[in-house]
Amino acid sequence: MDAQRRAREDKYKDEPRSAWSLGVRYGSEFFAGVFVGSALGFILDLIAGTGPWGLMVGTLLGFASGTLNVVRAAKEINAETDSES
Repeated sequence: MDAQRRAREDKYKDEPRSAWSLGVRYGSEFFAGVFVGSALGFILDLIAGTGPWGLMVGTLLGFASGTLNVVRAAKEINAETDSES
């Protein structure tokens, strides 16, 4: 089983990533950050009764977190591309 998986990984390792796959990865990284931040802010509002402030702050923090995730993912992909060259 492991030999089959390694053979499949080796097959796809040499193929360049498509623009579509990169866009989906960046989009999901950003969306996840914003979603988690907003959800935590909403939950804070429900627990503490702080009105829309938790949601607003959580969304802003999620936006910052999503942006950092995208930058981190881009650096990782660029490092992989540079090491292959």
